[in-house]
Amino acid sequence: MRLVSVVTIVLLAGVAGCGGSSGYSSSTGPGGAGSHTLSLSMSGSAFSPTLDSITAGSTVTWTNHDAFAHTVTSVPTSPDIYNSGSVAASGTFSHLFATAGTYVYYCTFHGTPTSGMRGTIVVQ
Repeated sequence: MRLVSVVTIVLLAGVAGCGGSSGYSSSTGPGGAGSHTLSLSMSGSAFSPTLDSITAGSTVTWTNHDAFAHTVTSVPTSPDIYNSGSVAASGTFSHLFATAGTYVYYCTFHGTPTSGMRGTIVVQ
């Protein structure tokens, strides 16, 4: 019986810890009521998550958790072109995605549009 109680507590703690993992928060920013903000990270020379989706009018904010700089740069064929420039350690970059489409982005220091440090945002 005691083993079942310990296992239950561990499982409940794990589920509680996962509750905020989506990275989404509601806002009433430039996208209007119901728009969202998605928080992504740059860590270990990788974007996390590498694929996510949002609704048009939402903002994505990338935070650099590495000790060195990264960029968030759209590929030339993106529906909207953006470039963060160098984002230092602990720095952030945000971009409002107003138009539906698939946005591939990468770090110009540690990736290319097709390999390395890159990610994709699908805007619906």
